[in-house]
Amino acid sequence: MSIHTSMLGQVIEQLIWAFFTCCIFLSGFSHADDQAPKYTFVRETTSAPPILYYNYIMIGGGTCGCPLAATLSQGARVLVLERGSSPYTNPEKINIKNFLNSLFDPSPSSFAQQFISNDGVLNARARVLGDGSVLNAGFYSRAGSRYIRDSGWNETLARNSYEWVENKVVFEPLIMQWQIAVKDGLLEVGVLPYNDFSLDQLYGTKVGGTIFDKDGQRHIAADLLEYVDPKRIFVYLYATVQKIVFKDSSIGITNFGSTIETGSGLSLGHSWSQRLQESFKSVSN
Repeated sequence: MSIHTSMLGQVIEQLIWAFFTCCIFLSGFSHADDQAPKYTFVRETTSAPPILYYNYIMIGGGTCGCPLAATLSQGARVLVLERGSSPYTNPEKINIKNFLNSLFDPSPSSFAQQFISNDGVLNARARVLGDGSVLNAGFYSRAGSRYIRDSGWNETLARNSYEWVENKVVFEPLIMQWQIAVKDGLLEVGVLPYNDFSLDQLYGTKVGGTIFDKDGQRHIAADLLEYVDPKRIFVYLYATVQKIVFKDSSIGITNFGSTIETGSGLSLGHSWSQRLQESFKSVSN
């Protein structure tokens, strides 16, 4: 009986995800971009040299790590350590038609790692270069103007940064019958005005962006690595950091060494900033 119950639970769970997918995803897209190449600077950690020297290190090549690494590589040597694999080895796995298959893939090479939260909720987290953008529902929208102002951000710089991302990974969806019905329902109950397609956060009803192109191919945070200076960046896959050791150097307070030992024995040396040093000191105290 327990076996049948378990199987029924899995079937219901997949039906729920399928319904969720139908609700979220748009069935057509207006334009496409070239697929990101297989980067020559992305390698497995076992191929790394015994010692590397760098200015910055990113632990995790996700939706934050990839754009930050791309930006920093314009003027510094950057190291990115990603515990997962590359999504570019099998582009079909990140196509919209394989959304559920990728999400529920239990194999060791899966982009998704399934887990159960402390509250007993079944979930999945990404273990792949690009992180959640490889698995999520693909909706894109900017933060609101008020949020940007309240956060003390430079509004012009924020807008330019959004456009920098959008040029690589964001598309305008083609709205089909189901989405039109939802839009009409929102307008009928007074969720006004209708703002048509917009990436800005606006009052009322709007059509947001998507990271799927017209062919259903997902465009991910790792695509932003197209912006990097390839001579200044190192991206290593299957890199699980086991130990980080910080110590002061005789050169000055803003320069101190760091040693990182990965699961494959890679050691990394020299970098970081005074602010990071102080942060670790406060944690250790």
